[in-house]
Amino acid sequence: MSLKLYFLRHGETIYSETGAYCGEVDAELTPEGTQMAEAFAKAYRSVPWTAAFVSPMKRTIATAKRGIRQPGVKRRSRFPIVR
Repeated sequence: MSLKLYFLRHGETIYSETGAYCGEVDAELTPEGTQMAEAFAKAYRSVPWTAAFVSPMKRTIATAKRGIRQPGVKRRSRFPIVR
């Protein structure tokens, strides 16, 4: 049995759009960020996802919800923010 890990950064936020770093600010995705997550979903739709582990930030949860849509995928988002 093999294990594959995929690492995905969240879609664009108002902070990344301007080149700023948002860090612990709980920024939402911009319309472009939402499109990025949709593009990821389309490009990786054939991957048999079993779980997605994301930080509790709105931008990461929104990216995972849009990016991984297969039924039965467990999304875990109750992890402490790494500082």
